[in-house]
Amino acid sequence: MSRLFLGLALLLALAAPARAITVCHDYVLYVVTGQDLNRSSVATLRARLRALGYKRFPFSNAATLPRAQKILKPGDVIIIGDDHSGVMKAGGIWHFIQVYGASGTVYAPTALPAPQAGRMGGLYQGDTLLQMLDRRFSKAPRPVEVWRKQ
Repeated sequence: MSRLFLGLALLLALAAPARAITVCHDYVLYVVTGQDLNRSSVATLRARLRALGYKRFPFSNAATLPRAQKILKPGDVIIIGDDHSGVMKAGGIWHFIQVYGASGTVYAPTALPAPQAGRMGGLYQGDTLLQMLDRRFSKAPRPVEVWRKQ
């Protein structure tokens, strides 16, 4: 009986969707590695990028230039200060911001909420660099890092 119960519990655990995206760095690591991590710090993100062969290149001064978007390539990871991150895809930058009023909610990587009018947060798809910078909660200037797989 206990083996049946254990087997059923294992089956249910495997069938349940993984739920581990809480912050933007979790989302970026999921896109880059396919791993479902939870509450990743920016230090974890940077360490994992280094281990995967990504290199950081200077971008802070160019971040607000009109041509900055043209420098980005699909697969690039953008980190703003220690606060926010996203990943460049073919149509622009994808980045996740915790939904206002639901901070700390854990989502399945494939079920992130879409942004809604009048509410900050969700999975933004196809932003330009300037749009990504403008969506941050803190408007204070922050250095911009771009990490590219070598």
